[in-house]
Amino acid sequence: NIIDITFIGSGISTSFTLIALLESLQGHSSSAKPLKIALIERDPEFFTGLAYGPRSGSSALLITSLADFLPEGPVRDEFISWLNLNKKELLDELKHDGGDLSLNWIRTHRDEIEAGDWLDIYIPRRFFGKYIREKVEKVIRETEKQFPVELIYIQEEVIRVHEKGTGFELEFLSDSENLFSEKVVVSVGIPPVNTYWDPEDEARYAEQACLIRNPYSTGLSNNLDKIESYLAERNDLSNVLIIGANASAMEMIYKLNDRPGIRYRLGKFKIVSPQGELPNSAQDDFTRMVKFIPENLLALRNNEKLTAWDIYKAANLDLDAAEHRDFGTAISETPISTAFLSLLGKLDDQELKSFACHYGNEIGKRQRRAGKHYTDIVDHLMAQNRINNIKGYFNGISPGDHHDGVIFEYRNDNGKLTKTHPEPVHLLISCAGAKTLENKPLTSLLEQLMADGLCKPNPSKRGFIVDNKMQAVPGLFISGPLLAGNVINGVPYWHLEHCGRIIALSKALGNELFEVIQVRK
Repeated sequence: NIIDITFIGSGISTSFTLIALLESLQGHSSSAKPLKIALIERDPEFFTGLAYGPRSGSSALLITSLADFLPEGPVRDEFISWLNLNKKELLDELKHDGGDLSLNWIRTHRDEIEAGDWLDIYIPRRFFGKYIREKVEKVIRETEKQFPVELIYIQEEVIRVHEKGTGFELEFLSDSENLFSEKVVVSVGIPPVNTYWDPEDEARYAEQACLIRNPYSTGLSNNLDKIESYLAERNDLSNVLIIGANASAMEMIYKLNDRPGIRYRLGKFKIVSPQGELPNSAQDDFTRMVKFIPENLLALRNNEKLTAWDIYKAANLDLDAAEHRDFGTAISETPISTAFLSLLGKLDDQELKSFACHYGNEIGKRQRRAGKHYTDIVDHLMAQNRINNIKGYFNGISPGDHHDGVIFEYRNDNGKLTKTHPEPVHLLISCAGAKTLENKPLTSLLEQLMADGLCKPNPSKRGFIVDNKMQAVPGLFISGPLLAGNVINGVPYWHLEHCGRIIALSKALGNELFEVIQVRK
């Protein structure tokens, strides 16, 4: 019962890795025993992960247009063909899952969809999830006809991996029998998100406020149902506190306003974040007409050698210049990113690591955007004076007067002075980002991998140290976001949630796995 390769986690990183591996196997004949591949996934659905699976629902949108989401090439072309073939079913599901704003999305893009012009559309993420699941299942069927391969699906949570003999032994959260695998791929997505309250807090404040620790933990639709039920029992409008000003925060504002049963029961929105502002849109007439030139980055082109700090400093100066002209990320992101990417070849190995571990993410914190459908709602609420962006860090809550909501505290942007917001809030949603690998508690698996010395965090604290084969130790591979903070085959990776990067690295890992397994003749 020895498994040849085991994937822990089956999101899109695993999907693209598996596609590359299986397509490499096609055409190789073998009379030996089948190659055994185990796929271990906590959720019922394989191959989609959180972002593109059921927990995100069928009406949450990409934060970029399809053209920016998928690079030019076979995957994009095939996906667009698939969209055209399946658009009726996809739109029917969108209508069923969404509300007023989802219907508006369909009306807005009806002509483009009818013409097959998908590139400028911010499509529902679930569309891509359905496509990739069908794609993987098709490749599996085709490979099984040509090569003896056995796929084993296990719905479980792995809590420990340890070296044993020539491979690894995996332990599960349940009392299931341990599994032995020659090779293991850890593909579990980002570390857990930061949380600011626990189930006991939710119970303690249940009569005063509805607290959502993580919009996606039990599924976005389930949490929206919970919110709608809570609001239905209140007579007055409910104020909302959202912690974080990232893509998830934009998504929650959009989804809260998508449901009539929620939308018309909400008062003001308070957004607490270190940035003090929400992401920008890339789809308006002003954006299309304006060009931004990153003069400080372009001035570095003639330098023979640079440091990561040089690039970071110039990028910040250009971002400052863009902000001074009221140019948001939608205008400045592409020219600034293109400029600094062209300069990375001037960095030596140590400086590349420095950029991958620190400066790339620091630039990224100032480059955040979302689609027009999301920002339109924010603009509408801003025009009604119903959004209050607060620059700072959430610090805690206390009971409001007369059991009317809760009062929240926050620290100012330097983290020192604590302030109390005067207005009560009744719905609190944490959209905080992921923890670093040094912030406990993490999952049992991540903590154990580090405690046993199989995986070591790189200086970014967002990913594990790997070699050019993406191995933490021989035979134990890392895939997806936990590769952040590495330079792999000369390319720095500071952020591994962009689909283009995921496809490229997953394909490389699939080819690597093909090389390391013994192809039986």
